[in-house]
Amino acid sequence: MPDLIKLLATHYGFSSFRPGQEEIVQSILSGRDTLALMPTGGGKSLCFQLPALALPGTTVVISPLIALMKDQVDALKVRGIAASFINSSLPADEIDRRIQDVLAGKIKLLYLAPERLATGFTEQLRKISISLVAIDEAHCVSTWGHDFRPDYLEIEKHISQLAKRPILATFTATATPEVKQDIIKRLGLQNPQTFVRGFDRPNLRFFTRAYLSDYERQEELARLVRSMKGSGIVYCGTRDKTEELARYLQENGINALPYHAGMKTEERTRVQEQFMRDDVPVITATIAFGMGVDKPDVRFVIHAHMPASLENYYQEAGRAGRDGETAYCVLLHSGQDSALHEFFIEKNYEESLDRGKPMQEATVVRVIKFEKLKKIQEYATTRACRRKLILDYFGDGSSLKQDNCKGCDHCLDYQWEGGEEADEPGRDSDDVISCSSAGYDDELSDTVMQSVTLYRRGLSVDEIRRARGLSISTIHGHLMKWYLAGGELDTSQFLPHDKERIILKAIAECDDPARLGSIKEKCPDSITYDDIRWAIAKMKKIKL
Repeated sequence: MPDLIKLLATHYGFSSFRPGQEEIVQSILSGRDTLALMPTGGGKSLCFQLPALALPGTTVVISPLIALMKDQVDALKVRGIAASFINSSLPADEIDRRIQDVLAGKIKLLYLAPERLATGFTEQLRKISISLVAIDEAHCVSTWGHDFRPDYLEIEKHISQLAKRPILATFTATATPEVKQDIIKRLGLQNPQTFVRGFDRPNLRFFTRAYLSDYERQEELARLVRSMKGSGIVYCGTRDKTEELARYLQENGINALPYHAGMKTEERTRVQEQFMRDDVPVITATIAFGMGVDKPDVRFVIHAHMPASLENYYQEAGRAGRDGETAYCVLLHSGQDSALHEFFIEKNYEESLDRGKPMQEATVVRVIKFEKLKKIQEYATTRACRRKLILDYFGDGSSLKQDNCKGCDHCLDYQWEGGEEADEPGRDSDDVISCSSAGYDDELSDTVMQSVTLYRRGLSVDEIRRARGLSISTIHGHLMKWYLAGGELDTSQFLPHDKERIILKAIAECDDPARLGSIKEKCPDSITYDDIRWAIAKMKKIKL
């Protein structure tokens, strides 16, 4: 067994694994087919990237998330790992160049969409040594899964055509017991070692408001978004609704843009990049948006319409707080949501029969979809712990050790009626400046320390941002927390002395120096909020 901790430290800056990761890595390196069920944000990518570094030859990663491939490959390159992707977003000459790199043995991790295998690409893969095939979003092979992809059913056939059968490692974030068995069967896993890492995401807070009219839902959405800090995603049921709600939020003074599959590719790319850079804090989107999002510091996900299943909801909501910090997941429910889903289920059933699908098979799928719809309705309207309902559904209810999860509206005894904006989920006082330590004496989180580790290795803030997929402000925030907790750094590299003098003068002249906005108004445009936060952090450090 290779020195995994050394690899972990060298390429990722970690001194230890997250819970559940090491066992999965060791299973793969021992040559076992492996099935890992891990929640969104649980660090599953590392579980196949690290074995790829330790194994000879190339690791092929099969993923449906074409938009995500580039982000992951870019992050791997920053970490000094030879990685590449081949998909339909590339011109033919670039694909040919990358294939030559693969054939020459220059690539350790190669990302492909399942559809690529159907183009004859398996013949190229037969020419190289493949030690591991990692299959991400493995629930897509299952008719029970919430995102069925027919090309996933062909993966086993393509793997059998390789010169030598590699180790298979499969990963999913939302698999019920039925889906788990489907994955093993349809991918042909041989005596797999199965790992179920707790599906609980303790940093997420779950809130639901049920039986709203369309008007009430719009008003509630605007109120919530205004009260939330940081960037967020608003999931909508249709393309038209993404456009409508984006306009509504804009009319209410909120910087928001729509995203859906009906937009031109260039426009979708532009919107996504603006969101990733924090130029646009809020996106209204169909589920098409989530397939390419790898932004760890999403602070809230609001569902403006109820999804079709609890699998859909938990995966989409799970795109919040992937950095481990507190984030909010809010479902705004209307009685009309169920009727819309029932209509689509029946429409899909009729279309399946028209395409020649056997009635028995089509009926089974129809029944499954209605069962799933019933469960998400129960989640939306329950007067019990929402977190427990989710965990029970995924067969992980035993991981909740106490009756009160302390992280959902029921367990918090949260009251919506007459709620002022200051009482909304996510409302906090981070924009209020305190001269005390603001909790920095607490143990620093893993996500903070990962940024610190990269900083201590000599990476700039921008390089850390690109390596981690976070915003500039988030990285500054991590370094400030470490600095206030006793870390040593030269603040002048982030805050030149001339800017510091301007900010200190503004604080002295400010009527309400406890608020960042009040200080910013007294400063020239060249002074950013991050500049102000660094000046205040330095003041706190001196007083501490």
